[in-house]
Amino acid sequence: MRRGTQSLHNFHSVSTNLSRVSRAKRLAFGLAAVFASCFFIFGTTAAAQSESQVLRVKVDLQPIDVQVKDAQGNNVSGLSAGDFTLLENGKPQKIAFFGVGNDPVSLSVLVDSSSSMNPNDRLGSAQAIAAQFMRTARPGDEISAMDFTDQMGPFRQLSREQALSPSAAALPSVPSGGSALYDAIATALCHLQASKNLRQAVVVITDGIDQHSRITLEQLIGLVRSSRAQLFMIGLESRPELDFEGHVEPRLTLVSGRDIDNPVVVFDRLMKESGAESFIPNSERSLEDALKAVSDTLQAQYTLAYYPEGTSKKVRRITVEVKRKGVRVMARGFVGSDPEAGESVHFEKGTCSVSPELHPYPYESELTHGPGGLVYKEDFSNPLSGWPDHENSRYVSGGYELSNPKPKLRSPSLPMKAGSMVGEAMSIELQENAIAAYGPWWSDFRASVNVNAAIPAPNGAEAQAPYEHQPAVGLVFRLNQQGYYALLLTGSRGAKESAVKLVKREFRNSAEMEILPWTRIVNQATTSGTELSVEAVGDQITLFVNGQRVKQLKDDSYYQGYVGFTVSGPARAVFQDLVVEQK
Repeated sequence: MRRGTQSLHNFHSVSTNLSRVSRAKRLAFGLAAVFASCFFIFGTTAAAQSESQVLRVKVDLQPIDVQVKDAQGNNVSGLSAGDFTLLENGKPQKIAFFGVGNDPVSLSVLVDSSSSMNPNDRLGSAQAIAAQFMRTARPGDEISAMDFTDQMGPFRQLSREQALSPSAAALPSVPSGGSALYDAIATALCHLQASKNLRQAVVVITDGIDQHSRITLEQLIGLVRSSRAQLFMIGLESRPELDFEGHVEPRLTLVSGRDIDNPVVVFDRLMKESGAESFIPNSERSLEDALKAVSDTLQAQYTLAYYPEGTSKKVRRITVEVKRKGVRVMARGFVGSDPEAGESVHFEKGTCSVSPELHPYPYESELTHGPGGLVYKEDFSNPLSGWPDHENSRYVSGGYELSNPKPKLRSPSLPMKAGSMVGEAMSIELQENAIAAYGPWWSDFRASVNVNAAIPAPNGAEAQAPYEHQPAVGLVFRLNQQGYYALLLTGSRGAKESAVKLVKREFRNSAEMEILPWTRIVNQATTSGTELSVEAVGDQITLFVNGQRVKQLKDDSYYQGYVGFTVSGPARAVFQDLVVEQK
């Protein structure tokens, strides 16, 4: 399911005078395996020769790492440069440099520590994984490590002593709604630009779920093509309640209504782009085997390098062929970058942190700072502010509309996969509940929203107990990978009274548990709607309707998550003027 890697390139600049151009090229061949980026200036030795006669010649040496395997999956050794044909955009290239896995490698280890990862598969820190590579490191190898969630941990260039020491700084413990996988890879690629080694690799241990990156998959792929590192992906299982089986579409819809890239598609694209291997270990022993396989691959690879004709800024297709029957060749499919594509990745000046200013989250334009911290005000006047935009969850004039068609009844014995929505933690959500949520990840806060609801009036048996089975609308809060709370409002328009209740829902078993049962309130709704408010601080939850406190109670099931809206049963509501203030 989770497969894919990528390999990249960098350029070498040689500057020399006219009389020594050929000599500089020969020198570049010999030094290419050692220096990541070399810039030589050869001054004139003739007293009569002036500096104005110096000709600067830029030479882009493009390396391509190649794996060759037999039918049994074993590395094929003993090949020479004459066994390979290297084509750029279908045109054969002269191989200017040839190496066989003996040159030093700069390797970065990234470990996903986000909440979507299966707790049973936690494998320790990135430094602990890096230590395994350090044990087999050769002179000149560089090993670095970084843990990540939606935050980036410290990126550490490790000595042997540091890698084998358990005292390294871990990722700070901060609220996390998932991982920023693309940003983490971009950060590692940025750091590797300063590497002294021609050969570079990034090992990423992750479940492939990206919910919080500032950059897109397309932007990451553009960065991968313009870099020179290979990308080895080691795919681990997500939490038990996550469900990707049977989903092949490029995008998946979370229970929050947000869309993310399907990890299956992400890994497949990265694999086709690069040509490095991916692994899916299912035990600690198989993880060790995967790490050893990465090490073995790096030592068995062939490195081909050539001088591209013309500009190196354009994207070019790469094809590598081997004059040997029954073998499989893996090499990256593209190199270069397209400066006109508008897909560049920008980092903060002097750092390798993805720039928040040039890659903002859509909701950040709605953030301000108040006395207690962040304040998020969303009036839904900007349809690009990031909320889900689907047929039943969309921006409308003056607000945000969430509707739910009449649910289709299903037998409990039938499979729940077909047509189901994938949860924020990819869990299955009951069809009778529609949810939309977006914005920052909150712990302690006060949230309020104006609701104009169209709720069918009860009839028949429902009229005898009007609140038991009535459709409802409401405010969702602390939505995370396990579940969420919902303050629900019901009562048909024009009725003299309505009712509210507080429930919590758990994704694992799709159960709804009442914390506060239906509580009748005098209907004070006006043409501007009904204001629902929640204040959540620690385990204490206080509920308000139209500014009047309804109930204060305690529950410690969920401490953090998103704020959003819900429609339960066949109903429709327009939500206006959402305000969330940090406490």
